[in-house]
Formats: sequence, C-alpha cells, structure tokens
Amino acid sequence: MIKDINIKELTGHCVDLLMRTYTELGQTPSEDVVLIMSQSLANDLKEDFGKLDFEDIVQAFRQGVRNTDKFSINVKTYYSWIKAHRQLIWSQNRNESAYVDKRLHYRSRNGTGIKKLGNQIKQLKNKDNE
Repeated sequence: MIKDINIKELTGHCVDLLMRTYTELGQTPSEDVVLIMSQSLANDLKEDFGKLDFEDIVQAFRQGVRNTDKFSINVKTYYSWIKAHRQLIWSQNRNESAYVDKRLHYRSRNGTGIKKLGNQIKQLKNKDNE
C-alpha cells in the first residue's frame, strides 16, 4: 500500500512513472518540472490515495494516457485518472470473480497461492486459540 512506502522512495517511483507518461504523450519536460510534479504526486498519493497499491496508480496512468483527450499532465488530470481507476476497483470488489474487468488483471490472486496461504494462517490461528 502507498501509505507503507516512505516518501522518498515513493517520489522516486513517481519520477519513473511521470517520465514514462510524458514519453507516452510525446512530451519532453525539463528536469525541474518532473521533480516538482513527482513531489506533488507523491504527496497527493500519501494524503489522498494511501490505501491503493502503487501498481494501481501505474495502471491508472496507463489507462489515462490511452483513453484521454488531455495531452498535458497536471494535478487535475492525474486526479481524474486515479479516481476513475479507484472507482473501477471499488466497483469490481462488489462483483463476482467471473465478471472481473480485464483492466484489473494485475490485481488477480488466481494461481498465486495467496488464498491457500491465507486459509492456512487462519487454521493456525484457530489452533492457537483453542
């Protein structure tokens, strides 16, 4: 989760994400612009989107670039991308796994062993409580 990443590391991730996004949009901003936007994005993520994973943010930017008519990156643009993706995640959490949106394939836990491990942990806790 974003809230668990320290701000310096998060800012570094934001630099990479923004550089990739600028490149995909065909832009070449100055280093100062990238640094300022990265710090702004990192602070906004910590403050307003701390319960999301950074991969959620990467996917929000990916979908935003590919489905937007806005070809500039600013706070308003990335907030709309992140909020739209967050809403997609929230909507999918209410649906059955058979109807999972393809854009959220990276969040799937199928075949990872996570559920099995989680069940084993619950069993161990239950044994400890007996």
